[in-house]
Amino acid sequence: MNSGPESSAPYFRMGGVRLYLPDEEFGRRLGAGTAEISAYIQTLAWVGGQYFGRLGRDFGSLGVLVAVGIKPERHVKLWCEVVGGHIPDDVWSPFVELLDGAGADVRPQVSAPVAFAIEGILGNGPASFPDLPAAWIAAVQEHGQSVPVFDHLFEIVFP
Repeated sequence: MNSGPESSAPYFRMGGVRLYLPDEEFGRRLGAGTAEISAYIQTLAWVGGQYFGRLGRDFGSLGVLVAVGIKPERHVKLWCEVVGGHIPDDVWSPFVELLDGAGADVRPQVSAPVAFAIEGILGNGPASFPDLPAAWIAAVQEHGQSVPVFDHLFEIVFP
């Protein structure tokens, strides 16, 4: 067994978090401050690390964009996509299902819709991550619009 530095690297790690609202507005919409949202983000990242670590497979260098929308009453919707590579459906589908069910006890309460994205990295990661999930872009184009203000976008992608 190789014990070099690469062998101890996690199969999935969080590269970054992107907020889809200005920081000040995002903070205003959080009911209990940043503790709940931080716990939820950490839970989602932990699920990714556990799942891909348990598989122990090398999928190459790619990314996983996990966009999360949260509405009042803790209604949550996830948009997940692979960036810069491919993950077989028999691996991808269970991963998305795990994420969807993860963190129910730490999902934050919000006063108005919020959204963020986690950039998950496998291997060395992709060259770059898209700004928005492809499903959001497609939904906006289907409505014949350019990317609108967040609240309007959210009405389109998470009615």
